[in-house]
Amino acid sequence: KGRIMLKMTMFARRLPSLDHAEFDRYWREVHGPLVTSLAEPLRIRRYIQTTVDVDDPVQETLREARGTLAVDFDGFGELWWESLDDYRAIRSTPEGLAAVAEITADERRFVDLSNSCLWFGIERPMVE
Repeated sequence: KGRIMLKMTMFARRLPSLDHAEFDRYWREVHGPLVTSLAEPLRIRRYIQTTVDVDDPVQETLREARGTLAVDFDGFGELWWESLDDYRAIRSTPEGLAAVAEITADERRFVDLSNSCLWFGIERPMVE
């Protein structure tokens, strides 16, 4: 099996003032490059954005076939670190603290944080 990594996942909902396309454009064109530019002080090893294709009817077909809840998030982001200690080390440097503050301030420009979910998980690759 592969190496175990710490992963932070956020299911993000857009601010009510934005439609999905505006949210997705900002996330892709502004926030993504910002996170990428701060990868070193954030000590991240990987960053992924997954957007929801809200207009594709296959979404409803899939939901109905499995009997699941409707998707009510605009996308989810994933950040990887080598370990929890590596993540904690971010807050031990002025550069790391500044990067966290900058990312959080930018999220508030397009993400409805109070209606989004954020958690840490341990990734266990099963197929690579």
